[in-house]
Amino acid sequence: MFHRLITKYGLATHLALLASLPPALLPFLSERHLGLTIFWLSALAGLWILLEPSILAGEHLSTARGRVRHDMVRDPLFWFFLATVAFAGLRWLNSGIGMHYDPEEGAWSVAKPLMETLPASVGDSGFLPFAVAVGLGVLVQGVLHGLGLSARISFGIVTGFVLGIAGIACATFVCLEWAPFVQHARAGFMSGPFYGSFFGLILLMSLLSGIQAESCKWTAARLPFCVAITGNLTGLLFFAPPVLAMGYVAIAALMTLFALIHQSRGGSLGGVAYSLTMVIFGTAFAVCALLSFAPETVVKAKAEGLELAKAFPDSYRQASEILNRISRLMWKESPWSGVGVGAFNLHAKFLAEKADWYVLAPNVSSALNSYWTILAERGILGSLTLVSAAVLFLFAWIKSLVQAVIYLHTRDDADVFMFACAPIAWVLPAVLALFCVDALFTPVLSCSVTLFAFAAILALSAASFPRAPRSRAATTD
Repeated sequence: MFHRLITKYGLATHLALLASLPPALLPFLSERHLGLTIFWLSALAGLWILLEPSILAGEHLSTARGRVRHDMVRDPLFWFFLATVAFAGLRWLNSGIGMHYDPEEGAWSVAKPLMETLPASVGDSGFLPFAVAVGLGVLVQGVLHGLGLSARISFGIVTGFVLGIAGIACATFVCLEWAPFVQHARAGFMSGPFYGSFFGLILLMSLLSGIQAESCKWTAARLPFCVAITGNLTGLLFFAPPVLAMGYVAIAALMTLFALIHQSRGGSLGGVAYSLTMVIFGTAFAVCALLSFAPETVVKAKAEGLELAKAFPDSYRQASEILNRISRLMWKESPWSGVGVGAFNLHAKFLAEKADWYVLAPNVSSALNSYWTILAERGILGSLTLVSAAVLFLFAWIKSLVQAVIYLHTRDDADVFMFACAPIAWVLPAVLALFCVDALFTPVLSCSVTLFAFAAILALSAASFPRAPRSRAATTD
């Protein structure tokens, strides 16, 4: 019995920790320690994928291992992440960028990396993106190929539960007026870090996974489900710019309504009542925490941030234009590989004009537009990596959708096909669009750890369409 539970939920738990712990620990660990944490979590989860994947109906463990290996090798995302890890590793090793003083000239300059024409990084700044690339590859392959239906539901709930606890903890520090948490909570679009974005993504995943668990009559999932809603919504409301938070809340509300309708069609009105009760309780607690316990300055900043004129003041537009201009100049210096991860701040000191510093922060480290930051620091090659990832996720989702249509064509009426699939299967286009808009106005992509929440919900969406049963001959070693 114990071994069966480990086989069924062990991989899901490891993948959930890999998806949730990096963003949860982001406010508390240095980049190096965070990178080491991600690397070792990735190693453990990778072993679980190869040794103890979910066993589907009619399979033995050896058959499941063969199926996972077979599917991974045929998956374009596997080879994409393999190339991305190699690319990020080269960028990490190619260091040497830093401030250099020339005594003969009596002037400072930015030192070149060891190999000028290749992707580079400042000091040890490239280690965290390298660890993130490894972790994302393991996470995506595990969710797409290593988890069965029950394991996918538990993955969504455990991920939301862990990050929900982090959201409650960070909000508590704000209420206790601990810096820098209060500063992060007051921040609008002018400054980051933007912790709220990954709370918003995991909130959506938690809602849909929890309602699906209630449909399966998992009573043990109710408490983690409630904590996930409360914590992630609290984190979203406390740390995301209000306009952005409303975007995530709107999508979460629409998808929750769809999930409840989906649940009611299954005949479980009692389950709908339980799900709705937990959603209402979690929402009420999060709103109450913000309005009743947060410092007055934070509440005032959130109220003002709901007005577009105050959310995007003239200072924001001026700073955005200046930083975009500086980013273009950086990109022209090294269009293919960029100036190096972590080098934005170094080059900005030389490229900004004197009048710009009346608008910019003293130690600006990124543009307000994430795309310009990526293009400046990582060049065309680094930008194509992100674009390719989005395209491949969309391709995997469309492929799964087509396979589900073919499989369900003779099993369900066409007019109810949408309800024959798990609600979370439909979130990928909306999440992809919202995150792309988010990156247009905030430097969210400068914090690569946010990509764990993004990849987790995209992979779970693509993996949640119904699949035709596999023949045992096609999956044996």
